[in-house]
Amino acid sequence: YTIVVKLTLLLECSAREGGDRTEKQDTGAQKSTEGQQQELADALSVTRQTIISLENGRYNASLTLAHKAARFFGITIEELFIFEDGENL
Repeated sequence: YTIVVKLTLLLECSAREGGDRTEKQDTGAQKSTEGQQQELADALSVTRQTIISLENGRYNASLTLAHKAARFFGITIEELFIFEDGENL
């Protein structure tokens, strides 16, 4: 399967829509990709390297991790991942 969007991009979009960012955060420099990856890794109880590997398609998430990620973003697993026809799941 393939991740629909980079998880860190989804995290950035979620933060913007959440409305919990201060004006200073909105006008200042955004978090680095590294910081976003670490924030997501911490929330999902995995390493930053796991997030990087997921985003680059080098790691297949367990069902538990896929479920945690989907719940974190408030979407379904099917919305977060694309399952290709004929793929050996």
